[in-house]
Amino acid sequence: MIHAVILAGGWGRRFWPKSRKRLPKQLLCIGKKCSPTQDLFNIIKTQIPKERIWVVTNKIYAHSLRKQLPALPGKNFLVEPLAKNTAAAVGLASVIIKKSDPEAVTWVLSSDQMLGQKSRFLKAMKEASMKAEEADVLVTIGIRPNRAAQEFGYLKITQNAKRKMQNEKAYKVEKFIEKPTLPKAKMYVKSKRYLWNSGIFVWRVSSILKAIKKYLPQAYCGLQRIEKAKGLPQYKSRLLKEYGRFRNVSIDYGVMEKAQNIYAVVGDFFLQDLGSWSNLSQDLFVRDSQGNIIQGLHKGINTSDSIIFSENKHLIATLGVRDLIVVHTPGATLVCRKENAQEIKKLTEVLEKDKRLRKYL
Repeated sequence: MIHAVILAGGWGRRFWPKSRKRLPKQLLCIGKKCSPTQDLFNIIKTQIPKERIWVVTNKIYAHSLRKQLPALPGKNFLVEPLAKNTAAAVGLASVIIKKSDPEAVTWVLSSDQMLGQKSRFLKAMKEASMKAEEADVLVTIGIRPNRAAQEFGYLKITQNAKRKMQNEKAYKVEKFIEKPTLPKAKMYVKSKRYLWNSGIFVWRVSSILKAIKKYLPQAYCGLQRIEKAKGLPQYKSRLLKEYGRFRNVSIDYGVMEKAQNIYAVVGDFFLQDLGSWSNLSQDLFVRDSQGNIIQGLHKGINTSDSIIFSENKHLIATLGVRDLIVVHTPGATLVCRKENAQEIKKLTEVLEKDKRLRKYL
């Protein structure tokens, strides 16, 4: 059977000050009436029964997520005792699902992405599921690029796959590529051998656990001990002990970039990664005649290509500015150039080191 796993553990430092430790970006209503997590749940529940939808999160967000997803059974919230990145989260979900459904195929999705063209998304997921069911492979969804985006990593497909792009449904992935410079991104789009790495995966639990065993053997042993303790009184203590031993590593870096049995299904749907403020697109927010994305009360003169967010009827006035991000919240205000948006994470790390300023995170 098919299960869905929603990863909802991180708090999104690059989306500060809107995203906070206690109210992360996956719980915010950004450009829609519901949060990205709620939107994603509403899409996948049309295909997968709620009993087979799982949310992996941490103890800080578990209560808020339960409130946002009241239809999801309580046992389907898998609460991590420590933040150890996506390899641990995927592994935990896999051993829990395997215990009741050893032949399960799982969709692994991120809670901080906004999806559009839902029928196309579901079509791609069904094609990926078919590929995962028929072979011992790890399948990812690759988005056909329509611009030289720097906010996505890329997938390089094999040369023969390039010639069959119009006919085949799944293509062998040659390598994973980190977020590129603009010149390289332009080269990738022109080549037509590259897809955006969506971070959406489909595989059998047996296949991903086999890969974790090969590339993250220490984590695999810990996951086996967690699986054996599930349902027993010592489960929570065992979970905490093993998580304390896990490496802080993503599933991309820990497994996908090393494995040889990777395939990509092309997804022709809209995907908005809420990785940082500069990623916001006109698909979520309409730009004004000067190219600005504005939410809240703003008045500007000679203001262009900027992102301006305000709350509680607080006026933001701008004069003679371009390519700025201005975000006002009751507790903190951010002003930075769009080109520096990826460095907001560094700013939050500086704030965290100052005892007086930690309360603003």
